[in-house]
Amino acid sequence: MFEYIRLQRTMCYGTCPVYSVTVDNEGNVNYHGEMFVYKSGEQHWKISKKKVEQLNDLIEDFGFKSFIYEPGEEFITDQPSCITTVKYSGEETKEIDHYYGHIMIDDSLAAFEKKIDRIIGIKKYVNPRLYIYQVEEKNSEPLIRFIVISASEKEAIYMVEKECDRQEVLEWQVRKIGIATDDYYGPAILMKNI
Repeated sequence: MFEYIRLQRTMCYGTCPVYSVTVDNEGNVNYHGEMFVYKSGEQHWKISKKKVEQLNDLIEDFGFKSFIYEPGEEFITDQPSCITTVKYSGEETKEIDHYYGHIMIDDSLAAFEKKIDRIIGIKKYVNPRLYIYQVEEKNSEPLIRFIVISASEKEAIYMVEKECDRQEVLEWQVRKIGIATDDYYGPAILMKNI
């Protein structure tokens, strides 16, 4: 069993997500988003014992402890790295610094890294599916209306309420009007009519 697993994704010359995430054998997750991610800063959550077991099985099945990283001769100079560190219980620590610019015949290491991300559940912090919401106050004159990009209705309302400076409690009507197709790295208010 591992003591902890850490995955760090580094920057490239573009908009590659930059973050690190660590999970221990109790399922405690610490995430730190730096650049080109939906949630910047520190986030903490817990994954189930079943997911911890899935991570442990993944490490064992992949053969991480004995895996030898042998990149090809050619490389591309503007790619990110993924640094995977596993601290084994009562044993050594193994780290692989996988540079995505190295030409490798076998892409099993990249698939392994993606599986770690998926099991830990970082998608909603790094690049969730974003929607366009129309948020309007039901009873106000003049009409209060916002167009917001966010991952959920709840988040859209929260953003609108922070933007409104009225003291009374407002009743919001929210309608999903589309899916955001551009790269948004955080929730955004696109339009407001107050």
